[in-house]
Amino acid sequence: MSGTNGALDCDIKLCDSLCCRNCPVLTENEAAELIEKVRKEYGLELDPKKYFKQAAGEHGLYYAVKMIKGQCIFLNREKRCRIYRCRPTLCELYPVIDVDAVDERCPIVGELPHVMLATLKQRYADEVDKRVKMEQTFRFV
Repeated sequence: MSGTNGALDCDIKLCDSLCCRNCPVLTENEAAELIEKVRKEYGLELDPKKYFKQAAGEHGLYYAVKMIKGQCIFLNREKRCRIYRCRPTLCELYPVIDVDAVDERCPIVGELPHVMLATLKQRYADEVDKRVKMEQTFRFV
């Protein structure tokens, strides 16, 4: 159930890739880093206009991963992430969705050890950009 750095490795058959129905929002630097990592790791060229939508918040301009029919653009036909080893931090930390919140819809959230959830919440506090954490809503531009 546990991966490296407290990240969760789970069976998507349990939830039909529920985690991939959240739209991760990245700063401009994070989007650029993701594009570069995917290029190096998978040899894929991610056209920002194809894979991201610009999203404005109260504290800045961001890049939201595009969704297709309610699911992440990076899912393949088998509902597996095509960029899994490079996925955004917000994806990696799921089911933690805020410093003190988890997505209760995740079928295994109740089975996760408290230590794992605490580690994921601490990583959220440490690794998610402070501006993204402060935003209440995003509007696509």
